Amino acid sequence: MAITKLVHKWERVTPVVFARAPDAANPSVSSGTYDPLAPEPDNRGFVPHSSGSAVLPIGLDEAVALAARPESRVRLIRVDMETAGTLFVTSANPAVLAVTSPASGSALPSTQEMLIKLRPVASGTTHLEVRFGSASGPIIHRLQVVVNPLIDVRTVGHVPTINGAPFIDPATGAPFAATSNRSDASIRALIATANVIYFPYGIRFVLDAVIDRAGVLNGFKNQGMVDDLSNEFNRATALNRVANVVNAYFVPQIADGTAANPINRTAGVATSAITDSVSFGLFVADFTTSGQVIAHESGHLLNVVNDPTNEFLHINTKADPAIPGTGRVVRDDIVSRRRLMYAFTNFLPDPNRAYRDDVGYTPLTPGGMLSIKQLDNDKTDLEMKEVRKTAGRLGRPPGP
Repeated sequence: MAITKLVHKWERVTPVVFARAPDAANPSVSSGTYDPLAPEPDNRGFVPHSSGSAVLPIGLDEAVALAARPESRVRLIRVDMETAGTLFVTSANPAVLAVTSPASGSALPSTQEMLIKLRPVASGTTHLEVRFGSASGPIIHRLQVVVNPLIDVRTVGHVPTINGAPFIDPATGAPFAATSNRSDASIRALIATANVIYFPYGIRFVLDAVIDRAGVLNGFKNQGMVDDLSNEFNRATALNRVANVVNAYFVPQIADGTAANPINRTAGVATSAITDSVSFGLFVADFTTSGQVIAHESGHLLNVVNDPTNEFLHINTKADPAIPGTGRVVRDDIVSRRRLMYAFTNFLPDPNRAYRDDVGYTPLTPGGMLSIKQLDNDKTDLEMKEVRKTAGRLGRPPGP
């Protein structure tokens, strides 16, 4: 009788991994709201530890003195390692990145999940090194850290009056108002949340002190509504436009021409400052309450998804001439849901795969990650590079 033996040719051992740290004091917390000091590592795919299996973005406000700069944080989780193993973390280049906790020369706690706090010193790229046994011991893992200096992007808020045929709100029986009911404070709060999401990537939207409420748009199809699939979008962005800045328009409704009932179907819409250099702009409907919508639409304005083939509209949808607007859904997974350019501002509970309902930003809330890596088979990558490049071009005179 022959004896069979199972042979493993190789096995990947992962001593530790890095993850987002939503809680500033408790490393066991894996989900929480957007936090500018809790960036999410781009940990998609696998690469050797020598180059870092994940990339962490950290924002740097150079106007703030070094000692006053807030600490960013990241979690370190033991996977294939006993908690008794003594670990240390060091910065490969202290001139770019300082480790503030644990204190210099101190070992990490003997726990499965540990909290590491970092302070940006200067812009640049370096590594956070996980060492075994001592602060000078062998490196068992690395995290690549990119410190991004802030690019300030001037943003002008507009609340135009949109005149047209009365459009009846089926919920109230009354016509929609011609002008958004948003307060200045509400607009500023939405922009502030977008800045929370973009801070690690080195982008800050600076809203003008005065929000423009003087614009009047006549001759639109529906009162208080902009149809983003028609020339109404370009007509609206031409109103009181400020050149080479983000013009953000807050309106009662954005029409969804493909829906039988367009009410509250489109939270926001934007066009790229690169491909639509004359008419680019950002629209936000009144039913939007999340600044994540502003951040997502600003991503489109800053020219992501960065797809050289123009095949993707979002990281999870493809362009489909038969379906105007969002396009054809091609993937819906936990990694896609973590990314800022995921197509949906929220998602429904999945009773069969509940683990997908919370991707780290509280239940049923999409994430804020921009891709940093370039994966060979993903055409939607290098988002951080693209948004910084586009933000840097805003406000500059046209050039070659």
